[in-house]
Amino acid sequence: MDQGHFDYRSVSEESESLDFEKLLPCPHCGKPIPHDSTMCLYCGQEVVWSKKSPLFLVTAIILIVALLLFFLKSV
Repeated sequence: MDQGHFDYRSVSEESESLDFEKLLPCPHCGKPIPHDSTMCLYCGQEVVWSKKSPLFLVTAIILIVALLLFFLKSV
């Protein structure tokens, strides 16, 4: 291959389908982008997906229930 030229014949044709069930809204502009994107295709902003662990969710629920019980007992 010559320097500066790309050999397009060496690239295999792969059909890439877009799975619409794996699209999520961009946190910046709200347009649908693939779930594994690192950058929005529309607004160009960097996308950082937060993956909250189940432990975080359980802790949040326990805190909410504890606060509700505390306020209900004080009334």
